[in-house]
Amino acid sequence: MTTSTNTAILVTFTTADDKADAFAEVLERALPHIRAEAGTTVWLAGRSATEPSTFHLVDIFVSPEAQQAHMAGQAAKLILGEGAELLAEPPVVSPLSVIAVKNESA
Repeated sequence: MTTSTNTAILVTFTTADDKADAFAEVLERALPHIRAEAGTTVWLAGRSATEPSTFHLVDIFVSPEAQQAHMAGQAAKLILGEGAELLAEPPVVSPLSVIAVKNESA
């Protein structure tokens, strides 16, 4: 088993059914902001194949300080600002302890 000192979160978003495509576009527009964050090493945005109005984000950071910077950054402002208007319920944020990770360029 490989352990890590990285900080990570899993965020689940549920949109109104007719707002899911618009929320996906918000996530796509957030990517350039994420790429500018040196402390965010992994950012994966996915849409459920079985529940198309459910989205998941996995974020891995080099430190708790990097996570704090991310949460105050432009991507979070976009997703939690403009994206919040599309949600059916508040996002669920779950802290994660990273056990193992493989990261290749997508």
